Amino acid sequence: MVPVKKLKELSKDEIDSLFNRFGEDFSDIMINTVVPIVNAVRAGGDDAVRRYTERFDGARLEALMATEEEIETAFTRFDKKALAAFRKAKENIEEFHLHQKRTDIAYKRPDGTTLGVQYEPIASAGLYVPGGKASYPSSVLMGAIPAQIAGVKDITIITPPAGNGAVPDAVLAVCKIIGITDVLKSGGAQGIAASGFGTESVRKADIIVGPGNIYVTAAKTYLFSMGIIQIDSMAGPSEVLIIADESADPEWVAYDFLSQAEHEERALAVLVTTSAALASGVVAEIEKDIGRGLGRIAIKKKALERAVIILVDSIDEAIEFSNRYGPEHMEFMVPDPLDYLGRIRNVGSLFLGMYAPVAVGDYYSGTNHILPTGGAARFSSGVSVETFLRRTTFQHLTPGALREALDPVMAMSRVEGFDDKHGGSVEVRFKKKS
Repeated sequence: MVPVKKLKELSKDEIDSLFNRFGEDFSDIMINTVVPIVNAVRAGGDDAVRRYTERFDGARLEALMATEEEIETAFTRFDKKALAAFRKAKENIEEFHLHQKRTDIAYKRPDGTTLGVQYEPIASAGLYVPGGKASYPSSVLMGAIPAQIAGVKDITIITPPAGNGAVPDAVLAVCKIIGITDVLKSGGAQGIAASGFGTESVRKADIIVGPGNIYVTAAKTYLFSMGIIQIDSMAGPSEVLIIADESADPEWVAYDFLSQAEHEERALAVLVTTSAALASGVVAEIEKDIGRGLGRIAIKKKALERAVIILVDSIDEAIEFSNRYGPEHMEFMVPDPLDYLGRIRNVGSLFLGMYAPVAVGDYYSGTNHILPTGGAARFSSGVSVETFLRRTTFQHLTPGALREALDPVMAMSRVEGFDDKHGGSVEVRFKKKS
């Protein structure tokens, strides 16, 4: 069911598909679907959002925003034991993200120049919470908590409704426990456009974060390219890379492998191991699980068509592979995993040892689960408090400090052909007025 291959025997095309895997080209979707939707929402506001929400989600909405009564009712109905779990997760996520707060910087050189950085929260944020095949109240926590800690004043949840126009109780209940009152009942490109531009009912966001389907990703990318919003990243299918040696339990590895596969049909699970015996054991456990036919069986089966187990000669080779691969999640299941920490790079979120499955980070431990996918961990990071901050650099120069800069600035501006006014703007300050 899941192929087992030696890394050194993979073809050039197989290697290329692993390291350049972001996903299909969405230029056709962008041109033929997303751009027309975005432009229609920009021109038509609420009416256009309602029209597309009915078309794509089958929901006829009178009001685009969830009412206070809807939020309160969902909170009252929601399972109290589950609510307690989300409250504890909230505490853990807040604790971890509070350590990410930034401090302004200012220092003075001997010549009297003062330089510094001032951090300010982005004023408004839209947080996309996927819907459709599953409900993701945990994504409310992961987006809203770092935004709140950063100091964002206006936060709007963007999420698709069910056919009856309702948002899942779980999502609204979690909004209640963290104090979010603005919930847009529309997803897809139309929800992103509504938040990006603002409408009669929807507050404009300056940044939109959170994963979604290809239409959401395309819409976020398009609005970013227009200079309308900032975004976190271009989200692709969720993925895990597991590195394990012979000490790992094959059943545990198989569960972690399959927990990724049950996300969606395009989810990607890869195991890299030094042990052929472990590889065989994991394959057997996966086949046993699929044979039971439990859970999201059709989704798991489809996702496993993309999965692969790779045999390597050493843990060093496995780490080198991971560093090039840039996984969203990486589990490192070997003895003494902390000994390797300084050598592991380019990972969205890292899970060390036998007792750190991805699920604990997805929900509870405190780290963020909104992460770069498709190899983007090689050059970007997951959502954090800093995602919702902008920084302003500043400088204050004394007359003496600027005089010291005069000759260098004149020489450099002359090289670039801007000595008349670039260099001149410094020089004029030291000319005697007639």
